[in-house]
Amino acid sequence: MKVICAKDELIKGMQIVQPVIASKITLPVLSNFLFETEENKIKLSATDLEIGVTCYIKAEIIEEGAITIPAKRFSDIVKEVADCNIEIRADETNQINIKANKSKFSLMGIDKKEYPALPLFNKENIFTVKAQVLNSMFKKTIFSVSKDSQRYVLNGVYFAVEDGVIKAVSTDGRRLSYISVDGDGLDKEIKGKVIIPTKAVLDILRLVSSNDKIEDVQICLADNLMTIMIGDITFQTKLIEGVFPNYEQVIPKKEMSKIKLNVANTMSAVKQMALLTGDKLVADRASSIKFSFEKNKMIVSANTAGLGSGEAEVEIEYLGEIFDINFNPNYIKDILQNIDDENIYFSYTTSQNPVVITPEKDKNYLCVVMPMRS
Repeated sequence: MKVICAKDELIKGMQIVQPVIASKITLPVLSNFLFETEENKIKLSATDLEIGVTCYIKAEIIEEGAITIPAKRFSDIVKEVADCNIEIRADETNQINIKANKSKFSLMGIDKKEYPALPLFNKENIFTVKAQVLNSMFKKTIFSVSKDSQRYVLNGVYFAVEDGVIKAVSTDGRRLSYISVDGDGLDKEIKGKVIIPTKAVLDILRLVSSNDKIEDVQICLADNLMTIMIGDITFQTKLIEGVFPNYEQVIPKKEMSKIKLNVANTMSAVKQMALLTGDKLVADRASSIKFSFEKNKMIVSANTAGLGSGEAEVEIEYLGEIFDINFNPNYIKDILQNIDDENIYFSYTTSQNPVVITPEKDKNYLCVVMPMRS
């Protein structure tokens, strides 16, 4: 194999495939990526056996072939050489020769035959979603995913397609995020309910965000595989097996008392008081801040032994009874920074029951947060 490729094309390709490669590997070949010619382009592929990605970059193909290349070493070399066209050659002994201007390198690769093949998928069961819609759905739910490995069905985002509507849900048992969108012409016959692992969701967000010129993405859901096509990038992930909890029963159904809050002002107050909370378990009083609602004002406060105390006042329209409730400040910050509206509704019943936070205008997004004990 012999190809000539621009440095920036190689860097672009490596930025797509390298993050998929696991830091802790079970097989030596998994620290490599697959580098192969296909028609007039180079195809790059990487997998950790749970997630896989392929992409194409432009190149001059002088001699066709394929080889797996040590990913980190190759990426470091490409970054350090001068901005120029880089020549890459591989022979029958799996030796890879790299030439960039007056710099030369030699690496040992592994034969393509030893590299795991990415699974095939049914291209007939595909639907299309706006890239920015998918990006928004995952950004607004990923922060609520559980990090407790023993609750494995909560270690990802529940993604469901049914009756032309797409939903994404996540929860860690203390908070829940839910968003639904109209499939915009989505065939109502297409159905699927899957749990996408956290790492896969983060990779999808990375790939969609870095390809802002792509308007649509294509998705294929199978029993244990999700495939997403973003332009000429194909991303695949195995899914979490198991049954996601009945999230609908967690969302309060009866009408709750509502208070309208400005997002920016509330965020500022929460950030200030978060500086005075401890780094203990989320259920501990020392890691909480208190929301106090009084006549036409909300006071956000913190009082932590050994650290100090403080309060920040926010003007609001409120004429109800005095009401106090405690929260983990990080939970509130996560929600507020993912709200696109200027204002939110803070809905509650008692200081011990879940609170529902919704954007003022977006009726399809909500977050449920359990308060902390006083």
